[in-house]
Amino acid sequence: MAVSTTSTSIAERAPGPPPPAARPDTTARILDAAFACVADLGLARITMDDVARRAGLSRQTIYRYFASRDLLIMALVLREEEKFLDGIRAAFAEDDDLESAMYDGILFCLRFAREHPLLDRLLATDPETLLPYLTTRATPMIVRARGVVTSLVASKAWVRAGLLETAADAVVRAVISYALTPPERPPEEVAADLSRIMTAALTGKEDSRI
Repeated sequence: MAVSTTSTSIAERAPGPPPPAARPDTTARILDAAFACVADLGLARITMDDVARRAGLSRQTIYRYFASRDLLIMALVLREEEKFLDGIRAAFAEDDDLESAMYDGILFCLRFAREHPLLDRLLATDPETLLPYLTTRATPMIVRARGVVTSLVASKAWVRAGLLETAADAVVRAVISYALTPPERPPEEVAADLSRIMTAALTGKEDSRI
């Protein structure tokens, strides 16, 4: 009996098993390992092999998530930035007044920068490697922070829409500068000045509450 050349067995038609799904915590695991490696070795000396060993993963897995060492370091910087942004979000959630919210958020960032477990050490021992990620190559970090600040300010009070993004960009860059070069004045005074300037520029009101 002839057999149709188009017939296919069920086994032949069935797709193969799907590739194993990535564990949802793999990215965090890699970034935790990278943070630990930076703490032990410094930023300039860490390699993808170091991170793989610390994470208990293969080198190929690291590259599957981060195609280069530079992308891994930038992801680590952005994750640390998120902790700063969380402080700003918390301030805006707690304070009804725009200037008070800005003050608390900026003050959190200035204090957190001084208390960060790696920032001061890397600035002292490895500035050539760290600084580009916070200055000339900081565009992803600045763009994300600017977007968060813009959204939070707009949700808090009426502001001059034409100045909002520019003002948010300016305050983000100012905070980064103060974080890298601690001011001579107390952080409370710096936070008060920045929040007052931004609020006056955006709302036209100069009756400071700080």
